[in-house]
Amino acid sequence: MSVGAVLAAKRGERGLTIQQAAAATRIRADHLSALEADEPERLAAPVYAKGYLRTYARYLGLDPEPLVGMLDVPAPDPRRNLRLGTADRPPRITATAAAAAVVGVVMLALAFSVYAARQIQPDQRAQNTPASPITAAGPAGTPVPAPSPQARPIVVGVQVTDAVWINVTVDGKAQYSDAGKVLPAGSVVYFTGVDVRITSGKAAATFITIDGRAAGALGTGVATREFSSQTSS
Repeated sequence: MSVGAVLAAKRGERGLTIQQAAAATRIRADHLSALEADEPERLAAPVYAKGYLRTYARYLGLDPEPLVGMLDVPAPDPRRNLRLGTADRPPRITATAAAAAVVGVVMLALAFSVYAARQIQPDQRAQNTPASPITAAGPAGTPVPAPSPQARPIVVGVQVTDAVWINVTVDGKAQYSDAGKVLPAGSVVYFTGVDVRITSGKAAATFITIDGRAAGALGTGVATREFSSQTSS
C-alpha cells in the first residue's frame, strides 16, 4: 500500500473525517487530502510534507518513520520562476573614475547625515515604553525584546488494560462531556492539543504515550495529569 492509502485506511478505521483530523492536528484539510492522495506537490510548500506526515501519522496511531521513508517529495524546479527560451543579459554599466568618485562622496554624505540624525534626535517611543528583556541590539543600539516562545501541539495516546473511566480536556474543551467515558479493556485513543488534561478512575491501568514515546502509567488510584509541549520536552 502507498503512504496515502495507509493514512486513508487508518482514518476510515477510526471513523474520522478529513475535517475532524484537520481540527485535531491543526493541519489544513486540503493538505491532509494531498497526503492521502500521494500528491505532496499539491502542498503550498512541499518541503513541509514530511513534518505534516509525522504529525498526521502520530494522530492516527501509526509509526511515522516508515511512512516518511516511503514519501516521495518532488524537488523544487529551479526553472519554475524563470523565462525559458530567452537569455536576457543584464545591461553592462561602465562608470568612469570621476563618476565613481562623485557617487562615493554622495554615499558618504548620506551615511553621515543618517548617523547625525540618530545622534541628535532621541527615540521618544523608547522613553515611553516599559523596559523589557534585551537579547540583542539594533544598528543604533535600540534594544530588541526577546521573542515569546510558541507552544506546539502534542499527540497524547491513552491505552487501558482494564475497563477504565476517563475524562479528558483538550485546550479547555471536554472531549467526553462532563460525565467522562468508560473505555473497554484494550482501548487506545489519541488526543491532540497544546494542553491535554486526563483524569482516570484506574490510573495504574491507564498508560500514556506522548508523540509516540511511552510515558508509563498515569499513576495509582484516581489520578489527574496535564500534558503539554513543555512537560513532555
